[in-house]
Amino acid sequence: MTLESLLAEPRPVVDAVVCGVCGRETAAPVEVRPGVVACPEHVLDVFENRVVAR
Repeated sequence: MTLESLLAEPRPVVDAVVCGVCGRETAAPVEVRPGVVACPEHVLDVFENRVVAR
């Protein structure tokens, strides 16, 4: 760590969204159906109907 990195302004906080499949918070949500959000790991699972998104 350098002195510049310690004194730098913190990055803005990204609002997290809860995945409709696993329930974890994700900062990179993908809307797979209207009103249904999934994390990137579960997008294909929802599209292929392997899981039921909440």
